[in-house]
Amino acid sequence: MNKISPFMRRCLFLLLFALVVTSDSTAQEFGPRIVFASNRDGNWDIYSMDVNGDNLLQLTDHPASDKYPACSPDGRRIAFTSDRGVTDDLYVMDSDGKNVVRLTHDDFFETGASWSPDGTKIAFASFRIVVGNTEIYVMDRDGNNAMNLTKHKWHDVSPSWSPDGSKMAFVSFRDGGFNTPHHIFVMNADGTGRRNLTADTILRFNSAPTWSPDGHRIAFNSLRHFFPAPSRNDVFVITADGKELEQLTDGPSSSRSPVYSPDGTKIAYVSRRGGDSNVILMDANGNNRVKLTKTAPGIDNEDPSWLHGGLAVNPNAKLPVSWGLLKRRDNSW
Repeated sequence: MNKISPFMRRCLFLLLFALVVTSDSTAQEFGPRIVFASNRDGNWDIYSMDVNGDNLLQLTDHPASDKYPACSPDGRRIAFTSDRGVTDDLYVMDSDGKNVVRLTHDDFFETGASWSPDGTKIAFASFRIVVGNTEIYVMDRDGNNAMNLTKHKWHDVSPSWSPDGSKMAFVSFRDGGFNTPHHIFVMNADGTGRRNLTADTILRFNSAPTWSPDGHRIAFNSLRHFFPAPSRNDVFVITADGKELEQLTDGPSSSRSPVYSPDGTKIAYVSRRGGDSNVILMDANGNNRVKLTKTAPGIDNEDPSWLHGGLAVNPNAKLPVSWGLLKRRDNSW
């Protein structure tokens, strides 16, 4: 057998490398993207975009409302809420929008999906036991073996799994119901050990908790009332022990639904400035805000979620975007 010379081996290696780099494959490695919901085409659908707002890709195209996307840790799947059936149920699809599968089949509202760090479980909120009362559940990623974690007479909503999988943050009305404070709670992943994280703060109407990737902080938004100014949401961060609180946004518009980037250096959130909701990106300390969604007046963009890099879908085979390319445009968002 003839041996391949070192020169030929090098040529073959360079040829294979060039083929990999220039491939049009939609399953190659790339930087993270942001998945979100928008009504830009007349009803709510799920979209994804680069972290600078470019390379928009529509993932769902259905006459029903598709909202509240939640990306799996490996970037391969996206869970979302849709009313394609009788009521809102949870669905999952590939990160390119293909292979949509319905996970829940109940006649009651279900939403707020959050993946476990290993991708084997999904936490969510549902009315399925008592109509009019929402509880936190966890199920297998195929929709089987759902289990109630909270079991309380007042609403428990918006679960968010900690990065190490041991805990879950959520919002509860259990300290008094609709018209009194609803707080951020933390519990063990099996539903035990619940504690109120924001009880000792001045904040009383809190929602949308999300963990930082290192598990040290939880971002959330709080609705504050300042007479005679109108009510508005702002984004806050609290340490996981509840001892330190920091405000990241301060109007003039409502800011909500914060989510950390995979590396923890950025936070995407929604701003209601001008009456329309848009996805905004800022540093994790609240600086350098950039408006990502570019839609006409009257269009809303909601529910950002980070689609991790790796094997997630890149529609145009673009190189990763450097955070340094994102310049501060308007700090009032």
